[in-house]
Amino acid sequence: MRALIFHGSGDLRLEHVPDPEPGPGDVLVRVEVALTDGTDLKTFRRGHPLLLGELPSPFGHEFCGIDTATGRRVVAANSDGDLDDLQLLNGAYAELLVVPERIVQVNLHPAPSGLAPEVAALVEPLACCLHGVDRAELSGGEQVTILGAGPIGLMLCACVADAGATPVVLGGRAERRALVPDFGGVTGEGTGADVVIDAAGTATSWCQTLGLVRKGGTVVLFSGLPSGERVEFDAYKLHYEEVTLRGAFHHTPHTVRAALAFLASGAYPWNKLITHRVTLEEVPALFADPPHDLLKAAVIP
Repeated sequence: MRALIFHGSGDLRLEHVPDPEPGPGDVLVRVEVALTDGTDLKTFRRGHPLLLGELPSPFGHEFCGIDTATGRRVVAANSDGDLDDLQLLNGAYAELLVVPERIVQVNLHPAPSGLAPEVAALVEPLACCLHGVDRAELSGGEQVTILGAGPIGLMLCACVADAGATPVVLGGRAERRALVPDFGGVTGEGTGADVVIDAAGTATSWCQTLGLVRKGGTVVLFSGLPSGERVEFDAYKLHYEEVTLRGAFHHTPHTVRAALAFLASGAYPWNKLITHRVTLEEVPALFADPPHDLLKAAVIP
């Protein structure tokens, strides 16, 4: 089969490799569509401390495809959600992918009838966003400032709005900010927020969060930074204003199931998050020089 193999920073090659062989309890999937995401782009540029194993490595983790044994369309998250023994699935940028038994047991699901494969493939990042909003412990009525208007920021908007709070998006390109109302949010300065969620993923944006949250509010650090990077926070703000600082990483089986139902509901125009369609051959160039208007690309093997 053909598969994209990651050899190192900026080195992604389309290769012919042996077809994968499923073991007991595994499921072999013929990939219909895989999606690009910000994590894969960061990994392409600088590697990743958790996402990849030994190099060269398969690449890509958001997908929808056909279970070759049953003929049903399926989606899966990229792990079983066990953070104590995190084993991440890669290899979606390929014609075939084996979903291991430990993921099959809890995080492989039939795609809802009538849901476009590229929309169903959004289940993993949307599940992460639902987990991030769970970490915010919203009760309804809060103002939630979201830093960043990329695909994750827009999905967080929808999750916050669905929880009964008001998402206010700060930053991002004009064409991305224009999509915010479609996902239940508004744009604005975002100051005095009850909750601030960072979806920009820079040291600057992490530091910016404390200037936006009210006394006694909560900051959720959703987007990760490179291993070893240090960030300075205002000690006065954290201590005397009793700000709660929380990380949010990955997903759970609960949020994966909830994300699939959320996508199937059609509550938001999820298809607007997918702005490009490319072949496997075109992915390395897309990552090397992303189009200005790229949100997510559908990769068709």
